[in-house]
Amino acid sequence: MIEHMLGSSYSVTTVSNITDAMIENIEAWQQRPLQKRYSVLYLDGTYLKLRRDDVANEVVYIVIGVIEEGYREILGFYVGGQESALGWKDILCDIYERGAKEVLLGVFGGLPGLEEAMKEIYPKADVNVASSIKFEMP
Repeated sequence: MIEHMLGSSYSVTTVSNITDAMIENIEAWQQRPLQKRYSVLYLDGTYLKLRRDDVANEVVYIVIGVIEEGYREILGFYVGGQESALGWKDILCDIYERGAKEVLLGVFGGLPGLEEAMKEIYPKADVNVASSIKFEMP
């Protein structure tokens, strides 16, 4: 595929080295400190077909934060399993531990238990349970 896209071929070792370097960059990004306060946290899970031992649908959890100036940023994405309130609670704990201590509003779908998980980590946050979430980027 790389040869078709770029017109060059690369050895298995080179592809492995590139992958290792990218994984380090992704992990550093996933662990970066976050701002203390977010006006809004959008939480959404989407299912993608992922290949591990076989091909299966797995959830990709996505957290988008809006700062007080109105700018949006992806705070994190997390891959694995089936979407659950417990999975979201772990993610919200990670977001909190990385520095996002205050959230004014959480927006997400109606997954059972998610509102309680949000309130456990961010008890002062208001909550808006949406029937569907559409992210529009400028």
